[in-house]
Parts: sequence; structure tokens; C-alpha cells
Amino acid sequence: MKQELCLSDVELERLINGTHSLETLGKIIAFARGPACQLAQYLRIISMLYDKLDVNKIPYYTVGDFSVVRTSALDVTDGVTNMVEVLDFAFTALIGLGTTIRLWLNKLHQQDFWKQLAKGLCAHWPDIRQWVLFLYQNIILQEILGIETRHICKNAVLDFLGLVRDNRLRAWSKSIPADREVMKIICDLWFLEIRDSRFSSWNNDQRGSPILCTCLFMTCELGASIDWDNILSVFQGDPELIARVSLCHLEREISRGDELDLLCITCDLQIITALSQQENIRFAYMRQGVIKVGAEILALVVDRKWEDDMQMFARRSIADAAALLRSRIEEMDALPFLSQALERGLVASLLKCEPLLTSVGQPVALQEMLLLLGEILPGYSVYRSVLHQLTFAVDSAIGQRLDAKLSKSGGFCVAWKRLKDTVDERRRLVKRDVSSGHVQTCQNDMCSKTSHMGRFKRCAGCLHAYYCSWKCQRYDWQNGKHKQFCTRIHQRFVRTHGHMSPVHSKDLKFLDHIILNELKKHRARLGSHPVKLTLVELSFLIGGQVDVFFDARGAKANPFGTKCKCELYSNARWKHMAEVVREGKKPMVLVRAFIPGGMSRKIVLQAIPLAVVVEGRQDQRRNRQVVEKYQFNLIFTCCGSERSYQPVTATSRGFNDVKVPNMD
Repeated sequence: MKQELCLSDVELERLINGTHSLETLGKIIAFARGPACQLAQYLRIISMLYDKLDVNKIPYYTVGDFSVVRTSALDVTDGVTNMVEVLDFAFTALIGLGTTIRLWLNKLHQQDFWKQLAKGLCAHWPDIRQWVLFLYQNIILQEILGIETRHICKNAVLDFLGLVRDNRLRAWSKSIPADREVMKIICDLWFLEIRDSRFSSWNNDQRGSPILCTCLFMTCELGASIDWDNILSVFQGDPELIARVSLCHLEREISRGDELDLLCITCDLQIITALSQQENIRFAYMRQGVIKVGAEILALVVDRKWEDDMQMFARRSIADAAALLRSRIEEMDALPFLSQALERGLVASLLKCEPLLTSVGQPVALQEMLLLLGEILPGYSVYRSVLHQLTFAVDSAIGQRLDAKLSKSGGFCVAWKRLKDTVDERRRLVKRDVSSGHVQTCQNDMCSKTSHMGRFKRCAGCLHAYYCSWKCQRYDWQNGKHKQFCTRIHQRFVRTHGHMSPVHSKDLKFLDHIILNELKKHRARLGSHPVKLTLVELSFLIGGQVDVFFDARGAKANPFGTKCKCELYSNARWKHMAEVVREGKKPMVLVRAFIPGGMSRKIVLQAIPLAVVVEGRQDQRRNRQVVEKYQFNLIFTCCGSERSYQPVTATSRGFNDVKVPNMD
């Protein structure tokens, strides 16, 4: 058994005041870490460590102009031994400060002592900061030096900077995020762990991810703005590169298998969340597969049993992974990314989360899981492509008896039942052949001709609007609202590098079944209406619960609110359709259905004969070769969220110079 080091005050003073070597310095730091060290002795030791980091001891440092002469030790013939010794002392002092301050903060629970440590850091930070800058530029980045020296130097710098993670030192650490030079060093050391595998710090307590994560979130907590230009300058101003680096950190953690570092996983997830505030970085993450990585992290964590203190990090990891998945899916075109998550077992992972979260009560984490399981996933089952994946996931979960392990009185059981019931109901609507069921309406207000799918041409500019002829497209471009809508769609398509796609034809056909099925649930009420036109609005936006709003007079313009101002285009068409349908002789149901789609939700406008809903003449409507005059079917896609909306005018965007797109 190793004997604990014990030094009297006299022995400690002799070591501190004597001739120092790495051995004596290591002995002093080891004593400071041990239980025999008293508070007064530790304060004496920390004073000695600060002295080793005096700015005047930096080799080849010009105090007058505060500039560093970037000269390698290999270029100097005199004083090399002394310089190496000074550098070794600096490495050891940084490590000593980083490790012992953390230890003593936990050892002595006295606020006055914490304030004393923070005050000491504030007083000596100008000198230590210059040491950090010097070591980064003249040791860590110098490839002419041996990798061992550079690696030790990097670890020493990270050991000290790791103190920013402790809130008890906030009086000192709050200055770090605003320090452009130090933040560049923190970012580059984080980058260095990826671009040069020799600097990987898996075997060390301190890594770049927790430090960078703390600084980014501390900036937000202090009410300041992240200096994006400064951070991106480390990555050559390339959002793709910074996204790739952060995902590589997570992918390396995944590759470790049973040796997952939950602290770094949590920090890397939070770094991605912070960096995603920038739209260009957020889009880069989506292009590079952040949804896949997030789903894999979630599956890895929930499939393992974690002991005691590691459970806290496991809960944080799954909460951050779930929040990442939910926010990124909802902020983009959700369909392709939701499919990626489902392919990696999202449903099973969510069901396995309950024991880890409910045992100690994690309201924020629970909310993220329940939103995914009970609202987002059931909501997107209106798409046939997603429903197919959800059906497989639900059946697989039942086969593994994951549902049987849920608490009957817990939120997970309620969310699971909503998902299962929604999937069971909608899977019965899936037909093998619905090729003749969907009709399309010409987008031109003055035409509104309706025909079976495949007979109209699509606008090649936005890939969302259909016209019966070039004449109608040209008229709608010059006199209607399609010029503004098409340009906004195209601008967003360019901004997202192609991450905006139209709804698949099979999904359009399946939406017809979904909408008609919901209307039939209210056939008694619809049949009792004496009016020629009944307006019904359906919202599929929240889970499997469909909100229904009946308005025979069309008194309320939009009961479910407007997410984006471009939805006003569909509202104008909705009013025009009502005027046209009222001219007909047969009773009709005019439907406006809001369909989930992330940042670009869909709005379906349909005019359906009342007899089809009330009397169930669905098959006759499908097989009829000639579509009725007043039967409509249009779909609008939101161009983007309200916060990204920019007023669009012909003058500001130069629309008068834009030519009418072709049709395909």
C-alpha cells in the first residue's frame, strides 16, 4: 500500500526555498494533493506555483513590448539547459494548479476559500495568459520539436484551462470567452485532437471538448454574443470544416465501444447545439449526418448499464441527444432526417430511456423524449414513407416486449400508446394500389382546372407548383402570387444546398386517405349541415391528435395560426376556392389541412363532394375518369420559418428581371 506523503511546515519551507528540480516540484504537488496537506500549507504551495509562471521567466520573452520571439530551443546554443528546465517547471506548474485547485475546491466547502482561489487566479492570470500564448505558439505548434514535448505541453495547458468549468471560479473564468486569443487557442487545441491523432487525449482527464463547451455556454449565460468570426477563423472560415471536426469527436467516441466517455459525449453534443445557432453551420451539420450520429449516440448510451455517478452523465447524454434530434429535425425538412433516425432504432432507444430518467426525475430530459415519442413521430405518420418505418419499429418494439417494461402510470406509456394507436389506425389506410386516387389542381387562380395526377406539368423553378399549360404558368407568374413564392422557394433551396424536396407522389396519395378518414369521423355533423359549402380545417401538427375546426361561414381566417408569411399565399387561394365552390350546385366540403414538415410544413387544400364523405362514395370518386368542375386538390409548402422571413418585393429582389421558369 502506497504511503501518504507527510511534510511538516519546516520541511515544506525547505523544499520551496531550496534549489528546485522536477523531482522536488513533483513531490510538493503530490503533497498538495494528499490528505495530510493543511490549508496554510496549500496556500504557500500555490503561491510557489504562481511564481514559476511569472511572465519574466518566459524564455526569449521581451517584457517591454509583450512580444514573443518565436525561436525553437533547437536554434539556441547557450542556455538551452536552463530554458528546458524553465519550460519543464512551467508545464508542471500548470498541471499542478489545474489539478490541485479542483481538488481543494471539492475538499474545502468554504465560500471565502473559493473566493480566495478565484481572486488569486484573477491576479496572476495576466502572467499565466502570456505563458499559455507562448507555449501554444512556440511549443505545441512547432513541428520541429519532439511530439512528446508538444503533447505534454498541450496537456498542461488544457489541465489549467479546465478550471473554467468550475462555477466557483466564475469571477476569473468569465473573462475567458471574451478573450479572442485564448478562445482561438481553445478552439485550435480542440481541432488539433482531430487533425493530428497523436494529440488525442483519450487517456487524460482534460480534453478540449469540455473546455470549449463551457466557454460557449458561458458566453450565452453572461448575455454576450459568440464571436463567430474569431472561432471560424481557426477553421479557415469554413462551416463545413467546423461541423466535420465536431462530428469527428462524436464518431471517435462511438468507435470506442464499451469505453464511452460520457462527459465528452455530452460536451460534444452541447458544442454542436451551440454552434448550430449559426445557420450555415447548422445546414453543414445536417448535410454531414448529425441526425445519424445523434441517433447512434442515443442507442449506445441506453443499451448499457451505468454505475452510480456515471448515471448522471448518461442522463445528460441522452437528454442532449434527444434535444439535438428534435430541434434539428423540426428546423429542417423533417422527412429525410426523420427517416435516418428511425433507421438507427430511434423508437426502441426512446422506450429504453425511461428507467434511466424517471428514477431520479429529469423533467427537461423527459420532455424531449416524450415530444419525440408522443408528438413528433405520430405526427409524421401521415406520410406513407414514414409510416412504413414506424410500423416496423412499433412491431419490433412489441416483439422485444419493450412496451411491457414501461411504467403503466408514466408519461412514456402514454406517449407510446399514442404512437402505437396512431400507427395502427393509419396502417389500415395503406392500400396496395392508389395510383388513380390523387387529383391535382392547376395553380393558376383563373383556371383551377383539376385532373388526375401525372397530367399536369411541374414548375421547374420551385418543384412545388403544377400547371395545366404554359399559358397558365405564365399568367400566374405575371399576375398571381407564384413569382414571389417560387423565388422564395428557390432562395431557400440555394441557402440549404438542396435540402428542400417536394412531397413524394405516394405520400400525396396517402394524404388523401388520411384527410378523408378524419372527415368521416365527423360525417354525422357534416351531414346535418344545411349549407352548400362547409369549411373544415384539420391540424395534424401535434402527434396523433387531429385538431378539427368547423366554420361554415369561413369567419376565422386561420384558426391554427401562421407559421410563415408565405402561407398567406395559400390563405388567399383558400378564400378564392371558397368563392368558386359556392357557385356549384352540389354540397361540398372545403378542407384546409396543416401537415407537419419541420421548418416547411405543408398546407393541403381540397374541395370534396359532401356525398363522398357522408355516404362513402370514395371508390366512385377514384375511378371516375372525368373530375368534377368544383373538385380541388392543392398543396403548399412553407418556404421557411417566421424568423428567417425577409419581406419580398419585386423591387428589392429584382423580380421584374426574373424569367418564367420552365416546366418539367
